[in-house]
Amino acid sequence: MKKISFFSIFLFLIVSCNTKSETGSEVQEKIKNESLKAKESINNNNKQIEKWYKAKQIDSLVSYMADNVIQFPPNSQPLLGKDSINNYWTQLFQFGHIDFSLQTQDVKANGPLAIELGKYNLKFSPNEKSPIPTFVDSGNYLVYWHKTNGNWKVVWDAPVSTMPLPQK
Repeated sequence: MKKISFFSIFLFLIVSCNTKSETGSEVQEKIKNESLKAKESINNNNKQIEKWYKAKQIDSLVSYMADNVIQFPPNSQPLLGKDSINNYWTQLFQFGHIDFSLQTQDVKANGPLAIELGKYNLKFSPNEKSPIPTFVDSGNYLVYWHKTNGNWKVVWDAPVSTMPLPQK
């Protein structure tokens, strides 16, 4: 019994010693490469997302979101899940046209996780029956993406307006 235990420990130590760990610079290079690849994919996703907002294709829009997505629209409560986001945007779409532009500034990725930093511009043009007036908004955003089955999905979407509050 002692021979088996000693042999198991000895084998474990040999295998452990042969495992190569990455250096700090190797890890940083890996993250840099992953970030560049993620940025390219996320830029492509954003181009599609802009088109779908313009075309009012909410089902296509939420297909780029994780099931547990949280969106933080300005001056509103967080939207929890795809159904909540679908309802919010469907309601807004019925009152007019949305023109959204997204500009990715930076992406940091490691494995299946990525954080995007960007700028956005939004213009809402109401239809004749809209209770919502024309408005424009612009600002910065952070998006947490998760890669699932080879596709980047939005998990958290947090825009932060840089527009001043209206004066009374």
